[in-house]
Amino acid sequence: MKIKKYALATFTAALIACSTMLVSCGSTDEAITTTQENTVQSSSIYTPPANGEVNVGEDGISKDQGQFWSSNLDLVSESGSVANDVNTAFGVNETTGHIKGYPSSEEGPMSKHVRAVSGDSYGTEYTYTTVDNSDFDNQNIEATSENSLIDNGDGTITDKSTGLMWMEADASSTMEWKEALAYSENLDYAGYTDWKLPDVKELQSIVDYSGMYPTLDESYFTITDFEESNPYYYFWTSTSAYFGGDNLDYGYAWYVAFGFSVGEDADTHGAGAVRFSPKYEESSFVGEGGDNVTNSVRACRVDERYYSEAPSKVVTTGQSNSYDEDGNIINPQEGDDYYGQDAIYETAAFSFTDNGDGTITDNNTNLIWQKQPTDDHLSIDSASEYAQSLQLGDSDDWRVLTLEELFSIQNFSEGWPYVDEAYFGFPSAASIPDVPGGPQGN
Repeated sequence: MKIKKYALATFTAALIACSTMLVSCGSTDEAITTTQENTVQSSSIYTPPANGEVNVGEDGISKDQGQFWSSNLDLVSESGSVANDVNTAFGVNETTGHIKGYPSSEEGPMSKHVRAVSGDSYGTEYTYTTVDNSDFDNQNIEATSENSLIDNGDGTITDKSTGLMWMEADASSTMEWKEALAYSENLDYAGYTDWKLPDVKELQSIVDYSGMYPTLDESYFTITDFEESNPYYYFWTSTSAYFGGDNLDYGYAWYVAFGFSVGEDADTHGAGAVRFSPKYEESSFVGEGGDNVTNSVRACRVDERYYSEAPSKVVTTGQSNSYDEDGNIINPQEGDDYYGQDAIYETAAFSFTDNGDGTITDNNTNLIWQKQPTDDHLSIDSASEYAQSLQLGDSDDWRVLTLEELFSIQNFSEGWPYVDEAYFGFPSAASIPDVPGGPQGN
């Protein structure tokens, strides 16, 4: 089984002024959602578009149409953080599957879309306040959240929100993806032998978006520094990835960046981003830059003491196949290489209801979703105003989504787009300015 929790945030002065309404994420909240796409390419199979071209997947949905705001801010002030140079909020790209940080004050065609949600919060709630009545700026904001972690006193940490138990320490070494699966499956730790490599939704659930660096609560978890092999605290997940477009081979695996998410040699996507990379050093699936294939590992397991009552259980990634390091479909048995992927473990299946009034109910999280998002590109401020004023269906408490809420509907067996188009629409296509970008855009 898989579980997840969510992180709430608000990005604007209006959000802070309305923090009770927007951040507590209760039935009177209005929120936005954001994540971004990754910048990885396959040199042998897929030819990336020239700078400025709009990347389009096999269903005709461009990466621009899939970029949605979340309410989570990038508050990391560590030297080198992209948030030191520009106010940044995270978003989800429902076309490419990624979480990234975007400039939050952008207006016009380079800003993002909004898919609003109604209902009680799913996951971690962040409350944002400005420091000493200073100007609204990321570096003048403090974030607090209610703690859902328990130190079990045996080298394990349980997240009551998701019902997952985690290793307090990481594996203390870096490894390629196949090794990460084997390490977790064979782990005998703290008296338990049913550990596994977390899927991408599970691992993202423990990212701390309050501004600490690395983006993990070190009052509970320890994290090993690897200056050479993994300088930015990338951690493997069990979830495979394919590039999209003409490359449908799952030769990549998703990772969570608990440190900076770099392009070439600088933080460009924000600490706490979710991207993918080739699974091993000699892979023909080549990354665009800033990728790492010897990553860290932190295993997890279901904590039966808390799972049944956990309020934010992680919903399935949707992957029903297992893959080798070159993306071929395989059927590994226990003890085989590559055993322990998402298809092996039972998880809550996607379950949506079309309410017939422009809204969709997620029967796992009980959230009510806006079926058809805005066509307009909005700044974070405008997105917040839009969500709060939305009148749709039987709900009048629409809000900006958190990252985890927006991430919860991602189906990693699909791609381009990563959500079920029978339930979730996309904005109308629009031209965007010519800007430098990798194969999946900026």
